[in-house]
Order: sequence, then C-alpha cells, then structure tokens
Amino acid sequence: MPSRPIAAGLLAIAASLPMAGGEAVAQATAAGPRAVAQPQPGQAQIGPVQTGPVQTARVATVPATAAPPVQPPALSPQEQAALDQLLAAWEARNAAVRTWACNFHKWEYNAWSPADAAGERLAFAESIGELKYAAPDKGLFRVKESKQWSPEARRYEVRGGESGEHWVCNGESIYEFRHTDRQLRETKLPPEMRGKAISDGPLPFVFGAKAETLKKRYWMRLITPREVTDQIWLESLPRFQADAANFAKVELILQARDLMPFAIQIHKPGGQDRDVYQFDPKTNLIDKGLDLIRDFARPVTPFGYTYILEDASAPQAQPQAGQRRP
Repeated sequence: MPSRPIAAGLLAIAASLPMAGGEAVAQATAAGPRAVAQPQPGQAQIGPVQTGPVQTARVATVPATAAPPVQPPALSPQEQAALDQLLAAWEARNAAVRTWACNFHKWEYNAWSPADAAGERLAFAESIGELKYAAPDKGLFRVKESKQWSPEARRYEVRGGESGEHWVCNGESIYEFRHTDRQLRETKLPPEMRGKAISDGPLPFVFGAKAETLKKRYWMRLITPREVTDQIWLESLPRFQADAANFAKVELILQARDLMPFAIQIHKPGGQDRDVYQFDPKTNLIDKGLDLIRDFARPVTPFGYTYILEDASAPQAQPQAGQRRP
C-alpha cells in the first residue's frame, strides 16, 4: 500500500464545533508562511497541516508495546449535545455533496523551520495545489507549486515541478507519484474497500464519514472561540494506535454558512511537526465543473518513471515493477 501519510485525509468534507476551552488553531495568512497568531474577531485563520489520498488507503502499523492514546476529559452534557448536533448536520451536508473541487494553500512546520527576528516560528515549506472529490470514492490531490527554506542560503527556494504530493483515486486503485524514487505506484483496492476507500481512511474529515463512525474513532470537541461567528472549529484526537501513528491531533475549521472546510491543521506524533491547509473559498466548485472520467482517470507513467503495481487484495504478493498495465 502507499507508504506516505498525506493528502488523502484532505479530499473529504469537513466539520467542527463550539468552544470547549483549549488552544486555537494556528493561523496562516496570505501575507506569508507565518505560523501562529491570534485570530481576529469574527474570522479565524490557520497554519500548517498534511494530508492526501495515499494515506487514505494505508493505516500505519504501531508496535504492540506502544502506549495507547490518552483519553481527554469527558464532555459535559451540553458540550456533547452541541457536538452531536453538529456531526448530524455535517453528515447530512456531506451526503448532499456529490462533487467538490478547490484550490488550497499549505504550510509545513518542523524542526528545521526558520524563525523571524522576534523568534516566531515560520513555515519550513509553503505550497499551493488543487484537490478534487467525487462521492463516494474518487479523489485527486496535487501540489502544483512549492518553495522550501534553505538553511544554507537562508532563503526560500522554489522546489522543482516534480517534488510535491500527487495522487489519484478512481475508486478501484490509488495512483501515487513518488517523484524522489521516479515511480508511479498503483495500489489496487480490495473489493471491500471500494466505494468507501476515502471516507474510511486515516483522515476522513474531508470525505464525509458518518457521525457515528467519527465518534467511535476519535475523541472530538468543539473549540470555536466565542468571538468567531462565521466559522465552526472542531478538534479531533485519535482513539486508536493506528490513527495515533499518523497524527496526534487534528483541528478543523468549517464555514458556518455551508459546513464546507475552510482550513485543517494536523499535528503529527511527537508534538512539534504540523501541516496546515487553507482552502480557497473563491475557487470552491460544489456539484459542478468536474469531468468524472478525465479528472480521475488512470495516469500515464511519466517518461523516466517506473510503474509499480501493488495489489492490496493479495497481501502475500510482491510489488511488480515495470509491469505493463492492461
């Protein structure tokens, strides 16, 4: 199965809740890759996160001796009722969306991130890209442009065109471009995963999972600041080790008017690295503008790349390199 935990969690459809005390989502502004700032009244902003369909098909394994996730304090009856009401509305909204396309801005923060003159942590890398989704199991995630901090040059440098995450899921297979290895990997999904591969992935928040599924899989609470009126903020912590291997916490911001995602921040295990995605509402296309055949078609293997087939329905089979596709 694809090995990198990425954008798959991004393509679904998101949701969130009200204030329960706790830290706000980090903000990332159009002015630059700055990480954390206080939200302005009535408007939330965001910082870094990471996601992608590749991760959707794969759940990382965790050693049996790994400590289980720590359960947060229980919600009050009022907080639980507010959360249940939101998740029910979110599920109904997701069920009504057949296709969605949007551009996004991504910031990545890690131990190599630079700091400004005031010591504030900046993004290590900044990217722009596109995502597309068709219910229930088709998705596309592609980074189109990116720049990365160079410690040696002490400046941001443009990455090559073949450096960002890129995957396509057509419901039967997930195709992942691994540019570093010059590979195009096809992972065939077993029959029981077809029709739900995206929504049942490690990060289903952007894919429209069921409310009961979310509550069984994550500890969730509303964290919307009191002064924010046009957005809903939701925090999710993994209940199980398999999810905890991919992320420590996810924060979502939904637009209150239509429950579509505005931003998502993913805190990675270890507590330091995080990725932030902000979706451009001006590029939102809901139930229009997608070509279901062309947008999710089997990609052509680029010149100089090796095509590798992995069959998830045959776990004992070894990946087959250089195999011709039918």
